[in-house]
Amino acid sequence: MQQDEQVSRYEVNRNVRMVLIRHDADLTRIDYSFIGNTVYFYGDLVKPTIDFTAQEIEVLAREISALPHVREIQFHFNNWTVASAGDSWQVIRTKKKSAASVGAAYQAGTSGDSTIVVEKAEKLINVLKDIEKASKKEKEETVIGSVPPK
Repeated sequence: MQQDEQVSRYEVNRNVRMVLIRHDADLTRIDYSFIGNTVYFYGDLVKPTIDFTAQEIEVLAREISALPHVREIQFHFNNWTVASAGDSWQVIRTKKKSAASVGAAYQAGTSGDSTIVVEKAEKLINVLKDIEKASKKEKEETVIGSVPPK
């Protein structure tokens, strides 16, 4: 990849971010990347306080498609289906489970993301032992609290 192509990729990613911020999208729940001539989106398209409307998403898609160097947009949202339909956009709210709720913690930008502050450094082996102890305790409490079948 030539240097001018690399710069335009970063420039397009920066411009996409500006459009998302302008529309108040929660950037912690969405991933995007510009590769070739295509902008790819993944995750949950949400606002911090209220939901997007289909019309707002169509405006957002039009703004991103008008950016320099963008020829195509591919949406892979968990909560919206967005497809180009000629000169317009087809936007439909879906009821797919988010990646976090189906156990795909590897995908960034999902509602399962969280920040953990480590206040003191510990050896990894000690942390793993603590997790194992907590897991055993939880299992014991479940067994004690359950009623055996008759």
